[in-house]
Amino acid sequence: MRNIKTMNKPMISALPLSAALLFAACAQESVNDTASVDVVEPSQQAQVSEVRLAPPITTVKPGASVTFTHDAVKPIEVGENGSVTITVHEGYPFGTLSLEASGGAELEVFGAERQVQLDMADATSHTWRLDFQPQSDGVHYINILATARPEAGMLSTRAFAVRVNAGDWQAAKAKTGLEMQMLEDDTPAVILEARETIE
Repeated sequence: MRNIKTMNKPMISALPLSAALLFAACAQESVNDTASVDVVEPSQQAQVSEVRLAPPITTVKPGASVTFTHDAVKPIEVGENGSVTITVHEGYPFGTLSLEASGGAELEVFGAERQVQLDMADATSHTWRLDFQPQSDGVHYINILATARPEAGMLSTRAFAVRVNAGDWQAAKAKTGLEMQMLEDDTPAVILEARETIE
């Protein structure tokens, strides 16, 4: 009878080796998948439509398409006559433009030019001279109302004011403690502080 000796030899397990080969095959397959993706040439791409943005939103003041400019009005003494030349710019091809000027209780606006009517078909800029006389010290305003009638049955208006400093206007303004301010539509206004109690 033979004596058989068994030797315990370390065996390399095939399982980890199989897993490594499987993983390598999957990795190779995914590489092959990405390599097989079709590349779209620029000529095959869909036509890109041009996008046009709307113009920025602007707020248009309601009223007539009329603006005003005037030369500087120098301070004037009480009872002295003064004048101002106003340039009226309008944006109408035809129709009539009525202009009317008035002063407050302490500022007299006089002369035939206080009320005029202009033909807007003649020109887009018109000069207008106004004469005035302050009756007291202070800050006064020549109030102007423009009424545009571009066609029959249609009219729109625009208001404007020209500041006149009369006599010792700074002391008079300090005495009242009220200062006239121009609103967005060129209307003079006194802004007063107000307090509200909510119960």
